[in-house]
Amino acid sequence: MRLERIKYHNYRNIEDAVIEPDPEVTFIGGMNGQGKTNLLEGIYIFASGRSFRSSHDSELIRYGEQSAGLSLSCENETSGSCLMSVRWDGENHKRFCRKNGAPVTLMSEMIGFFRAVLFCPQHLSIVCDGPAARRSFADVALSQSDKLYLSSLRKYSNILSQRNALLRACREPNAPHSLIDTIEIWSEQLAFEAEIIASKRDCYIKRLGEAAGAFVKDMTGGAEVAGLVYRTPRDKSAYLKLLTENIDAELRAGCTLYGIHKDDIQITLSGKDARTFASRGQQRSIALAMKLAEGELSKEYTGEYPVFLFDDVLSELDERRREYLLSGIGGRQVIMTSCEPAVKLKGKAYKVSGGVPELL
Repeated sequence: MRLERIKYHNYRNIEDAVIEPDPEVTFIGGMNGQGKTNLLEGIYIFASGRSFRSSHDSELIRYGEQSAGLSLSCENETSGSCLMSVRWDGENHKRFCRKNGAPVTLMSEMIGFFRAVLFCPQHLSIVCDGPAARRSFADVALSQSDKLYLSSLRKYSNILSQRNALLRACREPNAPHSLIDTIEIWSEQLAFEAEIIASKRDCYIKRLGEAAGAFVKDMTGGAEVAGLVYRTPRDKSAYLKLLTENIDAELRAGCTLYGIHKDDIQITLSGKDARTFASRGQQRSIALAMKLAEGELSKEYTGEYPVFLFDDVLSELDERRREYLLSGIGGRQVIMTSCEPAVKLKGKAYKVSGGVPELL
């Protein structure tokens, strides 16, 4: 996978800019608040289908403007060259996507054509925050490599919304009893998709745990051992049993209490819960190892490495971990940002000031 070119127009603080990354390493430097992270965010939108910093499209449009746009060209071994674009119309609150010139209804339909692994300081949340952060990590990683997973995840989300709406409707004083029978139909569909998602998550996390564990072991000279376990995969009948036998509790709560949207990934360090017992530095090492492992598994799934995006992570790492990261990026396309002077690596270097990237 290689990113060849990305163009920005009225995106965040960037009026007009073009980045043509080096096939290996591209360094983007500059002071805080100048637009370094905005450049990476624009790239990652094509991999994940959404911003990793905001859930509101209006925030992506440059202040004082009515629209914004991105276009990205990439090349991979399976599908060849691909040109994708997205434009946000702030006045009409719409988003328009295209792939190779053809309109695309949903941004999620472009996921998988360009694959990237992002590591930024906020990804410490994978280890130290609640289950939602870990589920999101697995969902984004798997969706880029497995179209069936992405499809099941979208179906599950839609079914869950419908089922929750029915649970709330059944709480109304004059709600017909037949609504509860309708819930059973949605429960059957939810359990079906849950089994697919849980099975794929479980397989992925087992393989990710092996790879991440190897990275942690290598990073610490064998002093620490990390492990990952998916909690808890079930088959369709087990999910359906939970959904049908606990309907009274769900009616009281007005939402679905059981399913893959409640599952977690247990992360351990030397047999102890990393969220509770690991130090900040150890948690950072685990998060980095998980991201490096994500790249390795992406290569296993697709046959080639994704693009690696490192957002201001060098300042977050001690000297040993920094050297470990920089020494292991050969054979991958890496784009990294930093407030520090450019590191001594072969490739291109840009300096960003006021949203304007200048090639050094």
